[in-house]
Amino acid sequence: MTYTRRHLLAMGGVTATAALAGCSGRLEGTLSAGPATVSADARAETGYEEHTVEELVVERTVGRFGIERTIEATNWYAEYDRAIALDSLGLTRAQAAVTAVLTTPQVSVLGRTFNPVGDLSTAELVTMIQNRYDGLESVEFEDETTLSILGSETTVDRYVAEARLIDAGTTVDVFLQVSEPVEHGEDFVICIAVYPQALGFETESGAVETMFEGLEHDAEGD
Repeated sequence: MTYTRRHLLAMGGVTATAALAGCSGRLEGTLSAGPATVSADARAETGYEEHTVEELVVERTVGRFGIERTIEATNWYAEYDRAIALDSLGLTRAQAAVTAVLTTPQVSVLGRTFNPVGDLSTAELVTMIQNRYDGLESVEFEDETTLSILGSETTVDRYVAEARLIDAGTTVDVFLQVSEPVEHGEDFVICIAVYPQALGFETESGAVETMFEGLEHDAEGD
């Protein structure tokens, strides 16, 4: 499936942060999140492999009363995947199931700490995700569950959708799971997963839940 790994959700969150800055009297010039990653035990149990753990640094210039200030936000993006064989010998494989974690810093304004991402519903997060996936279409809510993520009881919504496996050149039905933003330390953490409804992934929701609940987060940031 076609998607932009590096900018999944990050631009939406930082854009909201910049908009907030333009309406406030005080905002930190540099905001840094700490990385959230899936534990080695959870990866070993589910068969997912680490694809990338990287910083996403975004700058925005905001202004008020003719005074401009550059805000730099350091987000973290971690991605894990599990592949399927596209031929009988297993020589050609495609990334079919993806679990990703975005960590974004909270904002300090006039003595209050918050981030607009933290107020978004999972439906709004799905809209943001859909804007980052070229091949994700026909997204519809199916059900929800509650998981313990970083010590917090968190709602995780599941959606049905259609996506295109680029290597296979075909469209498949997929499940999309998205957690509500989890406030942990000075950051918000959001979990996302996309995986086929068939092709051997019929019970993948259990693996995704293990991945989500297996998160580790550096709450102190950099």
